[in-house]
Amino acid sequence: MKDIWQKDKIKDIELKNRIVRSATNEHLGTIDGCITDDYIKVYHDLAKSGVGLIITSHMAIDKNQRADVTHICVNDSRNKEKLKLLTNTVHDYGSKIIAQISYPGHHGSKIEGQVAKTPSETDNTKALSIEEIKECVRSYVKTIELLQRVGFDGVQLHMAHGYLLSEFLDPFYNKRTDNYGGTANNRYRIIHEILTEATNSIKSNFAIIAKIDTISKNEDRDFINQQIEVCKWLEMDGIDAIEISGNNFKKLNQPTPYFLENALKIRNKVNVPIILVGGFRNVNQMNNALEKGIDFISMSRPFIADENFVQKLKNDEESICVNCNECFEIFKTQHKRCALRKDIIHQLEINFP
Repeated sequence: MKDIWQKDKIKDIELKNRIVRSATNEHLGTIDGCITDDYIKVYHDLAKSGVGLIITSHMAIDKNQRADVTHICVNDSRNKEKLKLLTNTVHDYGSKIIAQISYPGHHGSKIEGQVAKTPSETDNTKALSIEEIKECVRSYVKTIELLQRVGFDGVQLHMAHGYLLSEFLDPFYNKRTDNYGGTANNRYRIIHEILTEATNSIKSNFAIIAKIDTISKNEDRDFINQQIEVCKWLEMDGIDAIEISGNNFKKLNQPTPYFLENALKIRNKVNVPIILVGGFRNVNQMNNALEKGIDFISMSRPFIADENFVQKLKNDEESICVNCNECFEIFKTQHKRCALRKDIIHQLEINFP
């Protein structure tokens, strides 16, 4: 019988419980993409509270393609020592840390003067050329190798929420007619190339996991069937775990956990650990999902509201998060991460004066 306090493994990485902090953009990098002390503090507090696996906010693989002005870039040499400090800080408390890495796709249009690159051209983006796709693959592999060297336990490919790899998979975004468009297999090709190259240089104690959408941009009901096939291909390409999400995670008043039905469809077709994010607020929800076949429980907003949420769970307390979604904007105006919190974060005051 599964419960959230059991130890488990992803690849050869032993986790002290089944609780995962899902990647969350704290907006605590500097405006030119460097790690700050306030950023490190978030991870210190999460690890100290007892989170088994912490997935970082998404980090850019290319300093010339970032999703917003505070988007931290892994390959910026100024971040090398801070990345080592980040991993050491988390490991000091017995937690593990995986870096989520991304290429922004259409999100790159949010930065003034930056030309966003996407699978297909739109009104405010340009389509990637074949050579640019090859360079993107090389950047992913280079980033994965660097993160292994500085002490991370793994990386997560961000293949959800409208970032580049999810755009390649989603026919809503991908209108290409070459080898990277058309069929589902072609739309998956860039991911296959990244994994093929990256798995040649990683160690047994370093995991590569993926985060995927199970609901498309236009909520196409057939999209889940494609994503089941994608998960099979991921398994064949050596992926070590898959986190299940969807484009509509901010939608109010939806049944919780948000993506459980789709996650179980995938669970029945692959033999890699399944991490489920979306709507978890108490122990009963979590253990029920585990009993149905999910392997790890992933959360974001409960940890924004309270980094000590793991300790509250041990006392069978429910998250104070009320799903108001103010955390998606409040950092810009009130310089805090949650409407229920009083603490002001200095780096947010600097970034959003």
